[in-house]
Amino acid sequence: MDDAGRCLLSVAWNIRTGGPRADPRADAVRERLRTVCRELGHAACRFAAGDASGDPVPLLRLADRAYEVDTLLLLVGTSLIPDPGRDLRRWGEIERLAGEVDGMVVAASGVLGGVCV
Repeated sequence: MDDAGRCLLSVAWNIRTGGPRADPRADAVRERLRTVCRELGHAACRFAAGDASGDPVPLLRLADRAYEVDTLLLLVGTSLIPDPGRDLRRWGEIERLAGEVDGMVVAASGVLGGVCV
């Protein structure tokens, strides 16, 4: 569980922030992911200090999803040749994946004894 917690903390730390092409919509998604990963990462490390058992898979799935969404956010609007259609499709995928995060948070919290984020 400690490794899963540290994985979530690493993902939270590495999620991109702002930049020259800051987009409030993307920044809001990233901030939510950062917050969720950071809080659950710390909770998992605390949990592991007292009880090393538990299934780390829901935590790792959340880390993987957050990384995937962050990568897609990087791709939106950063191409050499602008393509609004492609960006629209990517936003659709981002919204779908980000929408699944809440369910993943519930599953990860359940493993940690119901930690709320």
